[in-house]
Amino acid sequence: MAIETFGKIQQAAIKAGGAFSALFIFAIYFSTSVSVIVSVILAVSWLLSAQFKGLPNTLKHYPVSAWSLALFVCFIIGASYGSAAPNEAFSLIKKYRELFFIPVLIAFLQIGQYRDWTWKVFILASVLTLLGSFLMGMGLLGADNQLDPSFKSRITHSIFIAFFAFFCLHKFYDAMRPNKLYLVLFSLCVVDLFFIVQGRTGQMITIALILLFALQRLSKKKRLFIVLVVALLLTLFVNFSDKASRIFEAVNDTQSYLDSETDQGGSSMGQRYSFWENSVKLIAEKPLLGYGTGSFNKEYQRIANGERILTRNPHNEFLMITIQLGLLGLLVYLGFLGSQYYYARTLPNPEKWLAQGLLLSLLITSFFNTPFLDHTEGHWFATMIALCFAASPNNSSRHA
Repeated sequence: MAIETFGKIQQAAIKAGGAFSALFIFAIYFSTSVSVIVSVILAVSWLLSAQFKGLPNTLKHYPVSAWSLALFVCFIIGASYGSAAPNEAFSLIKKYRELFFIPVLIAFLQIGQYRDWTWKVFILASVLTLLGSFLMGMGLLGADNQLDPSFKSRITHSIFIAFFAFFCLHKFYDAMRPNKLYLVLFSLCVVDLFFIVQGRTGQMITIALILLFALQRLSKKKRLFIVLVVALLLTLFVNFSDKASRIFEAVNDTQSYLDSETDQGGSSMGQRYSFWENSVKLIAEKPLLGYGTGSFNKEYQRIANGERILTRNPHNEFLMITIQLGLLGLLVYLGFLGSQYYYARTLPNPEKWLAQGLLLSLLITSFFNTPFLDHTEGHWFATMIALCFAASPNNSSRHA
């Protein structure tokens, strides 16, 4: 009787985990507090369903999850040494907990039905996010003093919409009879990114993903055509649109930094250059193991003493990890990225193409931000990575 009851609990927990995996991606787009609650429910479902017993098998058949867990373990080990106070180290570990959720989510998303649900919810959340941005831009939704017409920050929003644009391109190209709705959604994404929200990270990701799409799906002649069209549209945008001011700002900041003529503290790109320069100095002091988990804030204040603008992260994931965990930690993060590149090639279509686009998005974001340190971006990348790689051919539960 007890065994039968436990079996029913396991099955109910598996169903709950699958349903809440879909709800999780929706919550990530719109509510930090709800996403935290759902993540707790997912963890409890994972335990009650006894999926933890299959963790070694998950790590074996889904190497991306093994690398993500290895990086999370590095942060735990990093808390045992260094200059950070225990509360700072623990706070940092909590911020990187989404790395642990990759194998947790894969345990549920390897079931085709739950994976299909999650993709559909991803589309719904993306469309609502895009619609909300247009309505905010027209002053029909949100407060009058909305800084950016988006539910999340400009950077976060632009990453989400850039990948959704890439997704729409593939969905449009996949259809036997092209679904014009996806072409319309792609066009709206581009308009939103370049004329409404104007997140430079998202703009860069969008251009890179369009070129990746051409490389993945098109013939050589069509690739050349896409390159010429992108170059022409960018030229027109930069030379004739007043919305290109942030691009000019980035170019001017870079030129000023290289020429060392002006103070870089006044602009976002200028601040980044200062953060990166000081971060490299910190790495040079302790290159092998770094300063330990949670140490960035204290060590950066030490080396940047007297500077007008300080920061709690260097706006670069590679630097953030290396300062805390050293070159050994950086190698693990590179292994995590490399595993996505290698094993994406083994995925069925279209997950292969989407996983490659997701990796390119993560690489670009990691150069200019700290995606896994940031709650929303980190949980989104973790969920999308799990969603793509759960379709591995090694997965015997996969449905068409």
